[in-house]
Amino acid sequence: MRNSFVLSTQTHSIQNFVFLLLGYFFYGLISVSAQNQPLKTYTKNNGLPSLHINDGIQDKTGYVWLASNNGLIQFNGNEFTTFTTKNGLASNIINTISTKGNTIFIGTDKGLSLKNHRGFFNFESNNVNCILTVKNHTFLGTDKGIVRVREDYLSPLRTNFQIDLNQINDILFDGTFYWVATNKSLWKLDKLINPEILKRIDVNNYTSILINGKTIVATTYNNGLTFITNDKVETQTITAQNATKIEKINNQFWVISEDNGIEVLDANFNFVKNINKYNTLTTNEITSAFQDNENNTWVSTKDKGVYFIKSDKSVQKKPTISFENIQVVFTTLDSININNYNKTLQLPADKNHISFYYKTININNSNKLEYRYTLNNQTSPWSTKNAIDLAYLSPGNYTFSAQSRIGKTESDPIEFSFFIDTPIYKKSWVIWSSVGLACLILTLIIWSYIRRIQAKNKTKVAKLELENHLISLEQKALQLQMNPHFIFNVLNGIKALGNSGKSVELNATISKFATLLRGVLHNSRQEEISLAEEITTLKNYIELEQQMNSNTFEYSITTNLTIDSEEILIPPMLIQPFVENSIKHGISSVENGKIEINFSVKKDLLHCEIVDNGIGIHQSKELKKVSSHKSVALKVTQERIQNLSKKSTISINEIYNEEKIIGTKVLFKIPLKTDF
Repeated sequence: MRNSFVLSTQTHSIQNFVFLLLGYFFYGLISVSAQNQPLKTYTKNNGLPSLHINDGIQDKTGYVWLASNNGLIQFNGNEFTTFTTKNGLASNIINTISTKGNTIFIGTDKGLSLKNHRGFFNFESNNVNCILTVKNHTFLGTDKGIVRVREDYLSPLRTNFQIDLNQINDILFDGTFYWVATNKSLWKLDKLINPEILKRIDVNNYTSILINGKTIVATTYNNGLTFITNDKVETQTITAQNATKIEKINNQFWVISEDNGIEVLDANFNFVKNINKYNTLTTNEITSAFQDNENNTWVSTKDKGVYFIKSDKSVQKKPTISFENIQVVFTTLDSININNYNKTLQLPADKNHISFYYKTININNSNKLEYRYTLNNQTSPWSTKNAIDLAYLSPGNYTFSAQSRIGKTESDPIEFSFFIDTPIYKKSWVIWSSVGLACLILTLIIWSYIRRIQAKNKTKVAKLELENHLISLEQKALQLQMNPHFIFNVLNGIKALGNSGKSVELNATISKFATLLRGVLHNSRQEEISLAEEITTLKNYIELEQQMNSNTFEYSITTNLTIDSEEILIPPMLIQPFVENSIKHGISSVENGKIEINFSVKKDLLHCEIVDNGIGIHQSKELKKVSSHKSVALKVTQERIQNLSKKSTISINEIYNEEKIIGTKVLFKIPLKTDF
């Protein structure tokens, strides 16, 4: 029994050894086979910031974009560039990416981020699992329903509570209907916004959708593939479990498993092979796969970075070139698609510094790329430089074009036209306008100079005329100062006193008359006299009038001055004509006549007031019309006062008491003038 046990043990050991040798043999064959495959692995040693890659895509320029758990990664064939929250991303955990034109749509665990040549723009929402852009609309599949991307915000869509409250794993549009894969079922909708047709096709945990002709192919997490044709559902079991995606690569269908590698099916969905850690890769944790424009295949993983499988059917294609950026005076152009801008950009004269950035991406020949540019038929030599600064450009029309080549294969050129305006000071209409304006200004200056001379001469003429007028008024005033009637009456009175033998009165009258004559003659030689001298002359005149007048009257002269009357200067005989008018025409017809003369100073003006209790100015004028006596003394004096200064005023008003005229009031104001 013991010998039998020992023999059995030895036999078992030999079997294990044989199996071990066979294992090493097959592993060696697989390793050699893998080494012969055109396979390359990109890891942290090559510049990847993370080995956990969730998704990958290639944009229209040719850049490969990778979604990682540590930011957004861009690959140009030579090097990786990483964008993280430090660059403006909302989150470093990126689930999926998509492209539309020059914009990268980035689905993260915190919502959506957009990247263009101006930077990043973020929208907050639930965890984004998939992105669909169709009919100028972009939709997001999140952990809680579908979200529509609006211009400034994200708008959740209301379709069905079984869609709105569940995890959306994939969205697809077949040209007529939308297909929505959730973690609970597969749905068919005619519209995502206010759908009219909404049909649940099957119940399962659906993970991805693919269009194959008229058939919709969908993957489930644990139940293989589902085929939908005319809403009829068929299923197919596959070896790979936990399927998350299905992609069509090289006319084959690659079913990607979360932890079982990739199962490859032919065009009829028959098994071809497995791609996993046992034959080609070093891991089974695959997240996505896609094919670039050079037919190379990229496989992203959760723990080993990215695998690059170079196509064995790669054919040298004509390279394509596109503008990455255009800057005007170091400011990026926005609001236009610079690669589809078919108009001529209009620039002002000061915006004459333009920078062009252009790029061709060719993963297989990234080190063989050369560029050249042409500006208005002047072409640069080929070089590896893919940017140019054009500074201090002259005004005019420009056409800029750029071209790339790989070896002798050249790309089609791309063009951008722009126009730099002429500086305003060099434009013909500005020059002619300036000349015309200069001539106009010169004409205005000459005309203004002539006008000033004319105005100056006119002022001189007016001044001379005023002076002549004043001289004429002064002459008239002097002529009127000694009224012939007054002198005649005084002399007759003196003669009557002499005949009557009244020697005392005769001598007093002659003395007053002589003083008056001497004062008048003295004052007539002066332009201005003191107010005190004027008052003395007035007293002599009024007292002589009292003696010669048949009707008795009284007078009074009062002063309310802040300055001594000896220091105030006024033109001579300015008050006498008004007093004479009051005596001759005002109180001559009343008994107990009275004349009051008042002088005062108010606000740098000398006020003179002559008040009588006569018949009034209007009645006296009526009497003057009847008499043959024509007195111009009053008019001349009024003109003298008005011509003294612009501040000079005069008013002659009747005084009323219970609608009865009781006298006349003359008030004039002249600027106060002193001799100091």
